[in-house]
Amino acid sequence: WAETAERGIEKLSLANTYNLILLDYYLPEMNGIEVLKIIKSRNIDTLVIMLSSVKEKEVMSEVLKLGATDYYMKEDIIGPLLPVIVASAIEKENLKKQIEKDKGEQSQKIEAIQEIVITVSHEINNPLAAIKLATNILLKKDLSPDVKTYIKIIKESTDRIEQTVLKLRELKSDQIVPYVGKLRMFDLSNKPGHQQSESKE
Repeated sequence: WAETAERGIEKLSLANTYNLILLDYYLPEMNGIEVLKIIKSRNIDTLVIMLSSVKEKEVMSEVLKLGATDYYMKEDIIGPLLPVIVASAIEKENLKKQIEKDKGEQSQKIEAIQEIVITVSHEINNPLAAIKLATNILLKKDLSPDVKTYIKIIKESTDRIEQTVLKLRELKSDQIVPYVGKLRMFDLSNKPGHQQSESKE
């Protein structure tokens, strides 16, 4: 608890370990918007809920633009409602941070996978090119139908491997789909726009 804006700002500067700030708009030295500007300018990312005894739309709009979590009339939150509002705001912020953390971790994982894929695909593409060249040469030769059938199977398989490697190099987060339980997998099935059309890979 701080009776003045100056004392409140001082407390925040000493130890930014608060879960939430309840900020009164009407303070002895400066108003809540001025305090909020100082808080944000010092990169203090603690949640701020502004309280006021007067409903002013312009003040409310300015407060929210400056990054406050919410704006409430004091008379509206008297009694048991305030703890619910506080707990809800903190819970929402924690959920937001967790979502951002998950997105960051997922992005890092995808980048790591892409690096591995680029390395592996380079190692695959060289022998793959040699196999494709050999099959194309063999298909032009006068061979028995059975042998040609097997060569065509080899060619189709190498084409499929080549397409899969290309897809792997273009992995995106929206290709991650649920698999079993908490496990997820990359969906490499062909989407509209791909040259080949296969039902499953």
